[in-house]
Amino acid sequence: MKSPFKFLDSYTKDDRAIFFGRDREIEELYHRVFESRIMLVYGVSGTGKSSLIHCGLANKFQDTDWLPIVIRRGGNIIESMAAGIRSASLTEQQNKFTSPSDFKKGVRSLYLDHYKPVFFIFDQFEELFIFGDKEERRSFIHIVKLLTESELQCRMIFVMREEYMAGVTEFEKFIPTFFTNRVRIEKMSHLNALEAINKPCNVFNISLEEGFAESLLEKLSPGETDVELTYLQVFLDKIYRLAVGFVPPPGGELKGGSSPLPESKGGSIPREKEGGSPLSFTLSLLSRTGNVSDLLGSFLDEQISLLDNSDSALVLLKSFVSVKGTKQPMTPEEAGEYALTLGKDIKGPVIKELIQTFVNLRILCEKDQNGRYELRHDALAAKIYEKFTIAEKELLEVRKYVENAYYTYEKRGILLDRRDLDYLEAYENKLILTQSLTDFVSLSKDKLLKQRHALKRITRISTLIFLLILAITLRFYISTQQGDDTYAAFESAIVQSITDPVKGLIAELDLWEKDSTSGQLHGIILKNFQSIITMQADSADPVFWIQNKLKPIEMESVIINSEISKGGRYIFGWTENKNVFVYDLLSGKTSVFKAQGILKHLEISERDSVLALIYENDKASVFSFEGKKRYDFTTTLNQVMKENLVCFFPSGNNQMAAVNDNNTNIYNNSGKIVYKLKGHLEQVNSLDISPDGRFIVTASSDKNAYLWNYNHEMNNYSIYDSLFGHHDTIWSCRFNKTGKYIITASKDSTIKIWNFNGRQINPVFNIVVNTGRYRLNNGEEDEDRTNPRYSKYYGKFCDAAFSPGEMEILATGYTNGSDSLMNSRIYYYKVMFTDGGGGFPHAYKRSYFLGSAAGEETTSMTFSDLIISPDEKVAAAVDSISSQIYILTGTSFILTTYAGSNPMFSNNGKELYWVSGEKIFRTLIQPVEIRKLVESVIKSRRSKEINFIEI
Repeated sequence: MKSPFKFLDSYTKDDRAIFFGRDREIEELYHRVFESRIMLVYGVSGTGKSSLIHCGLANKFQDTDWLPIVIRRGGNIIESMAAGIRSASLTEQQNKFTSPSDFKKGVRSLYLDHYKPVFFIFDQFEELFIFGDKEERRSFIHIVKLLTESELQCRMIFVMREEYMAGVTEFEKFIPTFFTNRVRIEKMSHLNALEAINKPCNVFNISLEEGFAESLLEKLSPGETDVELTYLQVFLDKIYRLAVGFVPPPGGELKGGSSPLPESKGGSIPREKEGGSPLSFTLSLLSRTGNVSDLLGSFLDEQISLLDNSDSALVLLKSFVSVKGTKQPMTPEEAGEYALTLGKDIKGPVIKELIQTFVNLRILCEKDQNGRYELRHDALAAKIYEKFTIAEKELLEVRKYVENAYYTYEKRGILLDRRDLDYLEAYENKLILTQSLTDFVSLSKDKLLKQRHALKRITRISTLIFLLILAITLRFYISTQQGDDTYAAFESAIVQSITDPVKGLIAELDLWEKDSTSGQLHGIILKNFQSIITMQADSADPVFWIQNKLKPIEMESVIINSEISKGGRYIFGWTENKNVFVYDLLSGKTSVFKAQGILKHLEISERDSVLALIYENDKASVFSFEGKKRYDFTTTLNQVMKENLVCFFPSGNNQMAAVNDNNTNIYNNSGKIVYKLKGHLEQVNSLDISPDGRFIVTASSDKNAYLWNYNHEMNNYSIYDSLFGHHDTIWSCRFNKTGKYIITASKDSTIKIWNFNGRQINPVFNIVVNTGRYRLNNGEEDEDRTNPRYSKYYGKFCDAAFSPGEMEILATGYTNGSDSLMNSRIYYYKVMFTDGGGGFPHAYKRSYFLGSAAGEETTSMTFSDLIISPDEKVAAAVDSISSQIYILTGTSFILTTYAGSNPMFSNNGKELYWVSGEKIFRTLIQPVEIRKLVESVIKSRRSKEINFIEI
C-alpha cells in the first residue's frame, strides 16, 4: 500500500480526491486567470503554490478548455519553452525557435493542432533569476511581450517564491501590465488545515483520536494561526508510517516481501495491521514523532548514515543545491562535476547508484525529460545547505561565476578580463573545473598575456610617434611665429622633453607665457604633462611628487556613475558592487556605504550632508554621507529621465522635493511630507528648485510646466504661473543660475526658455557646425531637419541646461532603438545651441560634429556627454563609440584625449576629473595651474634639501 500523504511532492490533477482546504484560493485563481493574458502567482516557500495550480486550478478546467504546458527553466528557459511547444505539438514544428516571432509561429501551430487555448505554466519561475543571466531574461521578456500582445489564444501563469519578486521588475519595464494580475498565496489557516487533515484520512479510512488534528497543528505551529504545508505533509507521512508499524522510505510505497534498504541497514518487511483493522492516528503516535523543527534534518542524517559511502552521498546531495540555498536540477554528469568542485571525485557508476537510492528514498525526484534530477523540495535544499562549509560556498560561487562568464563567451565571444582573472587567482589551487571551463580560463589568460605584450610594444612605438608628432606640430607652430629665438626655444623644449620631461615641460610653459593663445601649444603642454604623471618614477624623482599630488581616487569596484556636487566640494557616485561613495575634495576622505537595491540615480545635499538614493523600483532613501539611513520615500521613475526627480532645498526648513506620480511631495528633515503640489493631470517627469529656494518648477507628461511658490495665505504651495507652449511630453525643467529664467525640454523636439511671467523668450537657436546656422524653435519643418549634419538638432529632447556662462545650451537628445540582441533601449546624445553673441560659442565651431583641418572632409562623431568648463575656455566631450574624452578649445582644436567617461570640471575650472574602471583620475587643464604645481613641487623639494635636478 502507498502512503496517502504527499511527503514533499506537489499534488497533481489525479490527487483531487484528497486535496482539501483550498477551495477559496482555487476559485480566485480560476476567475483571475481570465482577467488578463498574464497571471503571477507568488508566495513564500511551503505555501503550496504548485499544488494549487497543478491540482486545484487544473481540475477547474475541462480537457477541452485548455492546453496546459508546464515549463521549468532547466538549462535555459527559452530552450525549455521551445521543447514544451514541440512536445505538445501534433504536427512537426518547422522553425528553430531563435526569435520571438518563431515562438509566435510555434504557438499558432500548436493551437491549430488542438483548437484549445494554450496555457504556459512557468513553475518555480524564480529559477530564471537564480540561474539565468541578463541576456536570457531579456530575450525571454521579448518572447512573453510578443505572445501576450498578439491575437493568439495564449495565456501565461508564472508561479514563484515571493522573495525573488524584485527580479520581476525588469519585466515590468517592457510589459507594464506584468504586475497587474497577481495572486499572493498565503499559508493555510488552522481552520482549513483541519480540513486538510480530516478529509484525506476519511478518504483512506484512517480514524483520528479526538483532539489529534488540533494537537498536531499546535505542535507544528505553536501559538500561530496558520501552518506551513510542507511540514504538515511530512508530519502526516511520518505518523502514517508509525501507525502501520513500518518505517519505509518517506511517502514511499509498502511492497510486501521487499524493502528498499538491506536488512543489515535497518530495513524491515512491511506488514498489515492484524485482523485488517483500519489505521488509527492517536495522540500517543503524535508524541513519538519528535521535534518538527528538525524533522527533515534528522531524516537526512539518518538516511545518509545508513549508506556505505556516506561521505560521497552527502557531497553528491550538495551538488543539487544552488549557491542561493535552493534546489537546482542536475544530470548525473553535472552532479559529478559539482562534486569534483567540492573536492570529491565520485565515479559514474557510484553516482548513478546513489541517485537511484535517493530517488527511492524520495529525496530526489524521478528524472525529467531533459535527463535531470532534483531535490523534492526547497525545504530539503535548505537543510542540505546548512551542511555547507564556508569554503564550499565560496567554491560554488566562484564556479557559478565562471559558468556565467563561459555562457556569455559562447553567446558573444567575450573572454574573462583582468579583473575576472585576478578574482579567480585566489581560488586557482582549490577550484576544480570541467575541461571546457578550464580551457576557457586558460584562453582568457593567454589573450590577456598577449595584450600586455602588445601594449608594451605599442607603448614604445607610441612614445616615438608622440615625439615625432610633437616635433612636427612644433615646427608647424614655429613656422607661424617670428624670430629665431622662438625657434631655438622650441628646439630646446623638444630635446629636454626627451631627456628630462620636467625640464621640457617648464620650457613649454615658459613659451606659454609669451603666447597663451595657441591651441597647439596648449595641447602639447597637456600631452607632455599627462605623460609625466603616468610614467614610472621612484620616490626620489620629482616626477613622483607631481604624480602624488594628482594620484587617482580609487574604489573597490568598477565605478558605474560619478558626479561632482554643485558646490564643487564632493565627488559622489556608486560602483558595480552597489557601494555608494562620497569623496571630499577638501579633506581627501572617502565615505562608503552599501546601497539597498539597484541604483538609478543619486542626488546630493551639501547643506545637510545627505544623499538621496533612487532605486529601480521607485523606492528611494535619504542617507547621511556616513551611511546612516535618515528616511525612506517614494518617487516615480519614467522610461526616459532618471535625473531631476529629486531636488534638495538650498536653505529653509524644507529639505527635499520629490516627484510622486502626478504630484510633487515636499519633505522636512525627518522625512515627513509637509506639502503636496497637486495640479498636473499626468505623471510629473522633472522638478527643480530656484537658487534662492523660493520657487519650484515641475514638468509633466500633460505637456505643461508649472511654477510654484509658497502662498502664506493658504499655508501651502500654489501655482505662481503656467508655462504653456509644448505640444508633447515635457521631460525636464531647470532654472538658470540666477533663478530668473527656466528652460524646458520636450518630446516635441523643442527647447524653450521662459521668464517668470510664463512667456517664452527664445525665438531661435543657433546651430554651429563648421558653418553657422540657426533653427526655429516652434517645431517647424525646414531644410535642415533631414540633413544628417543637422538632424540631431531637430530630434526629441529629454534634458536641457544652461552652460556655466549661460551663452550656450547643452541639450540631451534621445532615440528609441534596439541593441544587438533586439532588446528595446533608448540611445542618448548631446548637442549644443549657442546665442551667437561671442565668447566661447562664437569661436567653438563643432558641438556635434568634429572636423579635420580646413578644406578636408568633416568626420561625424556622436557625443554621449558634453560639458563646458566654468571659465568657458575648454570643453570635454565623450565619444560614445571609442569611450575617449576629447578636450576641446574654443577654436575647435582637439587639445588632447583621455580614455574614460564621466568628465567633471572643478568649480574653478582648473582641474578635470574622469572615470575609468575603479578609479577617478584627475589632471590640471590650464597651463598656468600646471606651472604652479611644478614650481611648488620644486620649491618643496629644495626646502627639504632633497637632491633635485637643477632647472
